[in-house]
Amino acid sequence: MTDSKFELKGSIELDDVPDVRKFVEKVHKRIVTDMDDVSRVIMAAHELLENAVKFSADGSASLHIEITANNQVCITTRNKASPDDLADLERISHEMTTASDPMSFYLSQMQRAPASRGGIGLGRVAAEGEMEVRVKLDGDIVEVNARSALSTAA
Repeated sequence: MTDSKFELKGSIELDDVPDVRKFVEKVHKRIVTDMDDVSRVIMAAHELLENAVKFSADGSASLHIEITANNQVCITTRNKASPDDLADLERISHEMTTASDPMSFYLSQMQRAPASRGGIGLGRVAAEGEMEVRVKLDGDIVEVNARSALSTAA
């Protein structure tokens, strides 16, 4: 299989996210043959894009999905964030990287909700999606990467 890339960027509303999810599903059902993998890709794309849109300081976000010839998937979102959101994200990222495992981080975030902001989507992608999640902050730009091996691809 050759590399496959999908990218969307621009002004995106929160109520656009389910439509993007449906389109991502339609496209990736052609590329990824294992339905569990398709489910993980669309769930991760949905969760990460929803967070990027929800916490975008300027109303724009991007979603990039790449599936490589060696059956790796990388889902990346980018958005501009407010200083308060950046501080929360730094805390969440630190907790996620120092947690004993993805599921314990996810469960801890669920126990905090709704008293605490954020973290549940990232935890879900890491735990249920079985993906390695990394958060990169560059000034006020947030980039979130979720990576995983896929079973097979068409």
